[in-house]
Amino acid sequence: MEMFRRLRRTEKGQAVVEFALAAPFLLMFVFFIADVGFLAYSHISVTSAVREGARCAAVGGTEAAVSARVEQASGGLANFTGLQSITWDPDPAEVGGEVSVEASYSYDWITPVGLVPGLGGTLNFTREAVMRMETKDVDKATC
Repeated sequence: MEMFRRLRRTEKGQAVVEFALAAPFLLMFVFFIADVGFLAYSHISVTSAVREGARCAAVGGTEAAVSARVEQASGGLANFTGLQSITWDPDPAEVGGEVSVEASYSYDWITPVGLVPGLGGTLNFTREAVMRMETKDVDKATC
């Protein structure tokens, strides 16, 4: 009987139970932080790729050359939809005019962020870069 009273008073399993209850939330928090880091990397990569494409277009690259430059500078993103549009203002291009390059990307969350009301499982964003034309000839096949 004495042994049963001693066992009843000890709290040896309390820490294990508390850890089992808290561990899923801690792990989700750590994975969410990593997921936000991947999102930031994707956003920066798309921004840089669009900037590279606008620079290529500003020095006289063709649409195919600009598209190839954007793809190359994207950093190998999985869901990169690539170049959306290239716009010259005025058209045809003139020195001092503007060229606008736009691309979009769909980021799929790794963590189950889609379970949060108002947030979907995919985040779509579009980036645009505008630069001044340095030449009126749009004929370079490579940049």
